[in-house]
Amino acid sequence: MLWILVSLFFCWLIFREFRSRFVASAGYDRPESEPISVPYVATLTVLALVFAWPPFNLWRFERFLAVKASELADSKRASVHCNTVFDSFFDSNYLAAGHANPQTGEIVIQYPWCDTLKNYRKHPQRANREELNSLNLLTHESMHVRGELNEALTECQAVQRNYRAAKMLGVPDDIARKNALDYYLGVYRDRGKIGGMQAPYFSDQCAPGKAMDERLSDSAWAGLPQQTIQAMP
Repeated sequence: MLWILVSLFFCWLIFREFRSRFVASAGYDRPESEPISVPYVATLTVLALVFAWPPFNLWRFERFLAVKASELADSKRASVHCNTVFDSFFDSNYLAAGHANPQTGEIVIQYPWCDTLKNYRKHPQRANREELNSLNLLTHESMHVRGELNEALTECQAVQRNYRAAKMLGVPDDIARKNALDYYLGVYRDRGKIGGMQAPYFSDQCAPGKAMDERLSDSAWAGLPQQTIQAMP
């Protein structure tokens, strides 16, 4: 919001510069006769565009994520909002990295997870744990929009679709599969060991051939070697 207000301020200065040549200011009989200062207007235009870029870029990214979330949610319409620090003060679910409303399709991603997801897209070949979490966050909330409310089922559905989600975000196929497997074999399975607040998001039935396996052709674990599957606890 602050970026937009500053940009609008510079737009107002540009408007005032042009208006003063056609409308007399208060206390004067006629408009200014001096020509418009081109360098001044050009500088104001550049400043207005510079301050307008961050909110516009964020808006574009939110629209992009909304399209991908809708695809992941089996074409159920989704919208995505990336919270700023200011937005978080007014979000009753600010402690959650993200939340979704299945009725409206609205997904809210807390600050700074959208930035983390942007960073993931820049270098997926060297994605760290946080960046893998940001990928799964989008997939997880998309599963809520799809209609699932149970957190363990939602997370398992997300785990199986992270490979698909990564490819939708423009990640090359081999890297997308590796990222999805790294999340499942690392972050997800660690939740079963950590327990506590992580427990509702984990199930030992979320594994190849077990109860939560949807047997998707592009499941994240579809390419796991048999010996790896057999070695899983």
